[in-house]
Amino acid sequence: MKRMTAALIAAALVAPVPFAFAQAAGADTISREQATEIASQKGMVRVLEIELDDGEWEIEGCTADGRELEIDVHHRTGDIVKYDLDRDTDKDCAVMAQ
Repeated sequence: MKRMTAALIAAALVAPVPFAFAQAAGADTISREQATEIASQKGMVRVLEIELDDGEWEIEGCTADGRELEIDVHHRTGDIVKYDLDRDTDKDCAVMAQ
């Protein structure tokens, strides 16, 4: 009886985790490719880094003139929540501008 109770408690504790994960990364989340496309529409020609963090796709990349561009895209709506374009040419992006 103790083993069955322990097994049921363990199952109850583990069960909510996949459900919560499925909701967080569900079908209503835009894909990495969709987020990249949104960034390209705003002038990003090369992606240096992209990650999904705290409900936003955080994308760092380069513009055609060699400046670094950071764009955060809401993971469900696709709205841009941050747009930060450097004034000066960035060393990681400078090769692109030449």
